[in-house]
Amino acid sequence: MGPQMKAIIYELSKHYANAHGTEKIIVNCALAAAGADAVGGIFPGLAVPATIASCFGAIWVMYGKLCSELGISLKENVLKLLARAALANIAANLGGALLVGVAGMFVPAASVVASAAICFATVYLAGIVFLSMISKMAEKSSDPHMFSDISSEEMEQTVNDIKLSKKDLKEAKGVYNQHKKQ
Repeated sequence: MGPQMKAIIYELSKHYANAHGTEKIIVNCALAAAGADAVGGIFPGLAVPATIASCFGAIWVMYGKLCSELGISLKENVLKLLARAALANIAANLGGALLVGVAGMFVPAASVVASAAICFATVYLAGIVFLSMISKMAEKSSDPHMFSDISSEEMEQTVNDIKLSKKDLKEAKGVYNQHKKQ
């Protein structure tokens, strides 16, 4: 577990009994996405569509599982808003670094491995953004299981205020490499 994830889980544990189970959900969803991406990337012309489909699908499933684990009840439209905002956050903060990785997908032989690593990092970072947002909203809300007193605009602004760095991307790569060896 990286330092960013440890810090987030510590903050979440102030509000949620099952906060420590969230890292496993994030890693498992990221690994599943990377595996699905690798299988799709074996077929010529499917690498980029496989990356997109596996990342978005895994993020959607991951967010649902994280909310369930923490006992948070979010309406589906709010969950969609948060998923879009989290992906936009990742693209805005780390778009350049991820694009370098995508460029590596077009190198024969390395493309499947590079694509799977990018997919893992994207899902992992989406998990970090989501947990950071949940933690910040739990601090603001009188009901950290429904967030009924926080508007969707405030939720979106909370996501937009979360900043990722190359250090976070490095953490995601480290977690990927750690699990790849197992």
